[in-house]
Amino acid sequence: MSLQVIVYKNQYQDSVRLMTISREAAKLDGVSKVLALLGTDSNKKVVADLGLCDAAVDAATASDLMICIEADNEAAAAAALAAVNDKLKSVSTAGAAEEAIKPATLEEAADQLDNANFAMISLPGPMAKLDCIAALERGLNVMLFSDNISIEDEVELKNKAIAHDLLLMGPDCGTAIIGGVPLALANVVRRGDIGIVAASGTGIQEVTSLIDRFGGGITHAVGVGGRDLRKQIGGLMMRFGIKKLAATEGNKTLLLLSKPGDPAVMNAVLDEARATGLRTVTCLLGGHADELNTEGITFVNNLEAAAFAALNQPVPALELPAEMHTRLKALSPKRQYMRGLFSGGTLCYETLILLDSIMDIESNVALRKELKLEAPCKGTKHCCVDLGEDEFTQGRPHPIIDTVLRGERLADDMRDPTVKVIMMDIVIGYGADRDPAGKFAAIINEIRATLPDGGPIIVAHVCGTDGAPQSMTEQEAKLRQAGVFLFPTNAQAARAAGEIVRYVS
Repeated sequence: MSLQVIVYKNQYQDSVRLMTISREAAKLDGVSKVLALLGTDSNKKVVADLGLCDAAVDAATASDLMICIEADNEAAAAAALAAVNDKLKSVSTAGAAEEAIKPATLEEAADQLDNANFAMISLPGPMAKLDCIAALERGLNVMLFSDNISIEDEVELKNKAIAHDLLLMGPDCGTAIIGGVPLALANVVRRGDIGIVAASGTGIQEVTSLIDRFGGGITHAVGVGGRDLRKQIGGLMMRFGIKKLAATEGNKTLLLLSKPGDPAVMNAVLDEARATGLRTVTCLLGGHADELNTEGITFVNNLEAAAFAALNQPVPALELPAEMHTRLKALSPKRQYMRGLFSGGTLCYETLILLDSIMDIESNVALRKELKLEAPCKGTKHCCVDLGEDEFTQGRPHPIIDTVLRGERLADDMRDPTVKVIMMDIVIGYGADRDPAGKFAAIINEIRATLPDGGPIIVAHVCGTDGAPQSMTEQEAKLRQAGVFLFPTNAQAARAAGEIVRYVS
């Protein structure tokens, strides 16, 4: 076995591009692992866990490039390194051809775009703050995709943004829709009169897609980052976002989404919403209204209820198809357990909340300590895994972008003779994999053909719209052809999984 790590100084590259290069090089004969990583602290920990830490790695900065290779022998490792260098060289050559028109700084980019009013920043956390400040001082709203930003810097940046009457969405903000334009991982949804402020990316994805699917539309969906409702931050951007939506022409309903935060902060947010005079729906996932002043506000605790409350429509009743009962009767009696394989962290969390009264579910984002799973997060009983958590995304793309790891877990769980039902979310939209349903359907068809009872029942929900590049309708058709049972909301898919577990023939 040959283990190697090479550090290239001052070779900053886009992380998604590096992941693609790594994946291609790892396909070579005799090569088991290739990681091309920037020298951030979290990535250096990944390298150390592989036993490859040395002085060069210790000295690496977020602008340096680390190439880690695990291969059967030195020749295979050399071939992998050559493949990586060839790809990096081709990237550099292509970039050089565009150098004359490609801006080198944020300021140059802003100068090239008349009327620009937004900057999306996705840099290693330690490098992002200065660009955020530069953008705000140029009068640009900021969507901050980066994580690893300190609490103190987040407070400073949000206060600076508010002082300039600008949005600072983030850090770790992966989804927003502003003026009908999807930003980062988002879907095309119709315009309407519902304005959303949310501390949840896939929460925005789910509720906006449901609003579109059931006939409504939105003005804007503002992401604020997952920490905004903490005591230290005080709901700065959620309160500011509410003011912005209240001033938006045609906005009639406010929809606020988050996991439970500090009660005092949340009450301040609700006071801000009440002051607008707009109809307000507040969704705290799994939360309770005990410590909150919800006077005049519709309070719910799951995404499905939030979407339909905003639409002012009843939640559709769950209907289990007749063919599902036929499949259940054919299953081996050894099959008892549920597996949930999620790309959307909020969708995984909503599932845990909805099924908590039915079964104990192990998870890496478990509701209770005794059910907490550590990496690699493979439960032996009922289990739901958020594959978008840090332990799965260090050194590889998010599962919404790259289906490979989730496909491997799907195949493993289908082969497990104790698994009765597998639940999945299929999150589509800009930035997502171009055909996740097609890839999962191929795995399902291949594995199912080898199992005497056809394998576990698979339930899924496609989170997205027909305006997405992948098309919700087309993705659903591919899954149906593979025998997957589809539901219009993640919550319905979760309840269906619960009914399947409880079913006794």
